[in-house]
Amino acid sequence: MMAKSYVWKDLSEQKLGNIRHPHPKKGFTGRDLLAQYNDIRDVKDPRNEIHLDLYVHTLQFGQSLQFDAAKLSGLFSIVKDVHLRSIREQLAIESSFSIFKSLILQHSVHRPPFSIGLFSYTEMRRIMDWMLDSYYKHYKLYQYAYTNRISLSTTTIHPLDTVELPFLTPPLEDAMTEGENQARLAELAKEKEKEAAAAIVAAAAAAEQTRLTKLREEYKASVPIEVKKQVEEGLERELDSLRKAMESKFEAQHQAALDRLAALEASRAPVSTPPQSAAPKRPA
Repeated sequence: MMAKSYVWKDLSEQKLGNIRHPHPKKGFTGRDLLAQYNDIRDVKDPRNEIHLDLYVHTLQFGQSLQFDAAKLSGLFSIVKDVHLRSIREQLAIESSFSIFKSLILQHSVHRPPFSIGLFSYTEMRRIMDWMLDSYYKHYKLYQYAYTNRISLSTTTIHPLDTVELPFLTPPLEDAMTEGENQARLAELAKEKEKEAAAAIVAAAAAAEQTRLTKLREEYKASVPIEVKKQVEEGLERELDSLRKAMESKFEAQHQAALDRLAALEASRAPVSTPPQSAAPKRPA
């Protein structure tokens, strides 16, 4: 089986250079760039902070051993892959360490294509000792931090709360007398009789309406077509004569109104007076 190289898997040489020597004008720290390169967006999330702490400590450990960029990248990707698989699959510490040991051996013995000699034997031993003294020493805490929380709510119920209580008997002072009870029963009986009578009347009215509708339909069906046409033609003639009479009556009323209006306007016109003749002169 060919070995999968973890060199440059997550961090390239340029990214490592940016992390170790961040640009002061851009305002990013090495931790910020590390979060950005590993797609960690919410850096204030406690779980993401644990990720970043582990990643930063891994790079610091590699720098303490004076690793070059290739060894730093390989060490970082190995630790990251083991950590993510351990918390995602909830692995036991033995299974997690077995995966880590297999990966570190694949990068410590130069036997292509099965393994590559990225780390020396001394470096491999120091890496394993560091993982045992740091990550696996607190492995249960890592598992606890990434375990989904389950909240349980309990409700205490007293046994007397589930017992059905009997109905309360009303006091005797609120009870009805025999006469009041009889009057109440008689009133209820009258109301029932009224409701029954109303239902009978409504049913009779509905039956009568149904009967009339049926008779009307039967009558329409029994009338011959010729009679229907004659009746319709007679109705049309009557309506036409009524329409003409109404139109002539309306025209006469309209003309009478115009005549009255003209007479009123004529009566309001000013009367012109003839001019006065000059007085005759007296003889001298």
